[in-house]
Amino acid sequence: MTTSTLRQVLTVFEQADGALSLGHIARELGISSARLEGMLRYWVRKGKIREVVDSTSGCPSCGIKGECPFVMEMPRSYELAADDDVIPVETIGMGCGPGCKCNS
Repeated sequence: MTTSTLRQVLTVFEQADGALSLGHIARELGISSARLEGMLRYWVRKGKIREVVDSTSGCPSCGIKGECPFVMEMPRSYELAADDDVIPVETIGMGCGPGCKCNS
């Protein structure tokens, strides 16, 4: 049975020891970065992977923050999300749908 490319993306993370860059995964699977981004968004929405936020982007001492011309934007990277990283929809206030009483 053939494994879908979408499932292969998740398998790459399950076998990795840490965070992976978008470029690394695209090269490993032989797909375009644009196609991979859509697949990563899918797995992020499902709570299986998460984007790793680089806390070094921006200088804490100035007020410009993310618009500094001297700070280089680092490539985005992702990692497998732990089960305790998933936040239930009710917690973030989106509710279950029409007539939902979760946030009452």
